[in-house]
Amino acid sequence: MRGKLPTLALAAAVVLLTLSLVLYPKDSLEAAKDGMNLFFTVVFPSLLPFFILSEMMLGLGVVHFIGVLFTPLMRPLFNVPGEGAFVLSMGLAAGFPMDAVITARFRKGNMCTRVEGERMLAFSNTADPELLL
Repeated sequence: MRGKLPTLALAAAVVLLTLSLVLYPKDSLEAAKDGMNLFFTVVFPSLLPFFILSEMMLGLGVVHFIGVLFTPLMRPLFNVPGEGAFVLSMGLAAGFPMDAVITARFRKGNMCTRVEGERMLAFSNTADPELLL
């Protein structure tokens, strides 16, 4: 019974949230509209340029060039490849979603190991201006 308690609590929370959506549809729809408006007016425009820029830099090989330049700094400092400097700079500029996306891309492309990817996320995840809105 003890192992089933978290599952039962989660199921009860889901049922409660579903009931609240059914009982208060007007408020639910208004909240959904506000959330979509916030996403399309603040979040999407602020992240789109960084997504485009990072994809262009990855495609053109600029990230590999940055990696070669910064390996002597990044390897002893954070024990990650030099490409971690790109992850750090994009994380500082765009914040959490961007550094996670780039790190995942590095991981899929075998540009870093799992441990190095976790390390890159640890030092590049910063509070950015978007979180202060």
